[in-house]
Amino acid sequence: MEQSKALNQQSQWLLPWQWIVPLFCLLCALLMTEYQSRQLVEQRQNQALQQLVGISGQLRSFVEAELNTSLYMSLGLASHIRASDGKLSEKEMLFLLQNLLEQGKHIRNIGLAPDNILTLIYPVQGNERALGLNYKNLPQQWPEIRQLIENKEAKLVGPVALIQGGDGYVYRVPLFLNDGSYWGIVSTVLDLTAFNQMLLQQANSYQVQVGIREKDENSPALFGYSHLFNEEALVLDLNIKGAQWQIAVRFLDEAAGWSLWQWRLLGASLSVVFCLMLAWLLYSYRRSALFADALQDNEIYSRRIMDSVLDVIVTTDLDGTIDRINSAIGTVFGYLPMQLAGQPFTLLLAPGQAEVLATLAPDEGAAVELKGRRQNGEIFAIDLSRNSTEHQGKARYVWLIRDISERKKVEQLKNDFVSTVSHELRTPLTAISGALGLAVGGALGPLNDKQQHMLTLAEQNSQRLGKLINDLLDIEKLAVNKMQFKLRLWPLVALLRQAIELNQPVALQRQVKLELHCAEQDDLWVEVDEVRLQQVMANLLANAIRYSPIGSAVVVSVELSANTVRVSVTDQGDGVAADFESRLFQKFSQADSSDRRQVAGTGLGLAICKDLLKAMGGTIGYHSATTGGACFYFTLPLATELSLE
Repeated sequence: MEQSKALNQQSQWLLPWQWIVPLFCLLCALLMTEYQSRQLVEQRQNQALQQLVGISGQLRSFVEAELNTSLYMSLGLASHIRASDGKLSEKEMLFLLQNLLEQGKHIRNIGLAPDNILTLIYPVQGNERALGLNYKNLPQQWPEIRQLIENKEAKLVGPVALIQGGDGYVYRVPLFLNDGSYWGIVSTVLDLTAFNQMLLQQANSYQVQVGIREKDENSPALFGYSHLFNEEALVLDLNIKGAQWQIAVRFLDEAAGWSLWQWRLLGASLSVVFCLMLAWLLYSYRRSALFADALQDNEIYSRRIMDSVLDVIVTTDLDGTIDRINSAIGTVFGYLPMQLAGQPFTLLLAPGQAEVLATLAPDEGAAVELKGRRQNGEIFAIDLSRNSTEHQGKARYVWLIRDISERKKVEQLKNDFVSTVSHELRTPLTAISGALGLAVGGALGPLNDKQQHMLTLAEQNSQRLGKLINDLLDIEKLAVNKMQFKLRLWPLVALLRQAIELNQPVALQRQVKLELHCAEQDDLWVEVDEVRLQQVMANLLANAIRYSPIGSAVVVSVELSANTVRVSVTDQGDGVAADFESRLFQKFSQADSSDRRQVAGTGLGLAICKDLLKAMGGTIGYHSATTGGACFYFTLPLATELSLE
């Protein structure tokens, strides 16, 4: 009896614990489900936000590009009127307005208002009511226009009810002449309907709602929905000339996916199955342990790989604080890795090199030559490259440092050898060329045909050897910045005509015609060294003539941009192989470097051209011509009006 009572008591004592275990497991499962549910929902929201950021950026770029293209044309027109001191005839004005209207995508009309009176508008048809309009007689618009004139700043306003009918955005540019006197207003009316339709089509294609307003919380919407600025929409500032606008973007519908309550319901249903939940918990724990072990193995493996690299690998945060570094730092710089943890990256650079690195701003992965500093204070040459990465949600820089001090010594020995040999060869070669020239010219008496041919051949080859030595000397001078440049103002087209005349004999010998296309641009002045620019043209024309077929033409053309002028030399040859284009301007680079090549050359000409133009503030480049040949071009900055004075 007593034993039965004890068993009942034991049974009653055990009964609550039988429920505690499944309840505890159920609670754990619910907690895990809640955590995973929130993670999945947050991930979905983050993906939607990233997609919205990308779409918003594209819409912002679209609005800025569509509007700024027309606005910059108005600024260009104002600059042209200012350059002519406001004395353009009506015929010239109409010609400019017609061209701008044809190029402007959303321009409805362009008007000129000297002394605030709209005297000229294009097109006139449909805008007759606006002609003769005095802005001072517009009580709703004149205060804003007067402030615009006082501030001397262009401004885009709208939508504005137009005198000629309809609404539009108006971009007004107050124009002041060179002497500071006020000339009037250049007014450009943008087609509001066409622009809004294009923006609406773009928004519909992305399935988003869009609103545009001025950068003021109380301003109404210029386009779309005002309420977007008060909701969970992405708001970006617009970079538009003369306007401070914002754009708000939001998806039409919420991103598809399960809600938080749906995930909770799923987790609760799965938690009912006790055995499966236990198995799932054990599996998750085992998987986490294996994942941690794999991460540790990967960490060890990555460290071994970094330590096996002979170059120094440094990781830093965006502020330049060193995070990790491989063991090669001891061989190259003399530091232990633990000594540099938390130190600034500039500790590895020579004094002043950090500023040089900030000025160069190298591209991702591109190497630049700088000076490093070892622990003992020794300064040496390094190759430095940088790549961006991300670790634990934070941006990082990965720096690769290579010790090139030995290579620089070898290059210096090579340069010294080339310089010495070139200088030593020039003196006897000059005597040989002079003697051969006298012999060919008949100073030593009459020669028979065979003697004349052999001496002429020897003279030509001595001249080729002299050009090679001169190229080597030029390369050596440019490398050490010892070449002297006498920069003066020169009319560019006159220099190009002179270059064509100087190279005409070579072209006639090859039966190639030289043509100059400059569209009567004789007023283009550049500040260059005339001798060095002729050297650049001689190299480019010689290459074009050399690779042109018999009877073809080499065209020298001039194109003008805002502050630079571009000179192109185009031939009708076979062009440059695509795999060789990246090495065109390197020293001693030739598409055919074999002993059996048909066209002679040293591969130094284009490298010299590049350095000469760089010293004169220019650049050089190449692209395939539309005719199938090669087109080499270079750009030079135009001389400013102050320089011409």
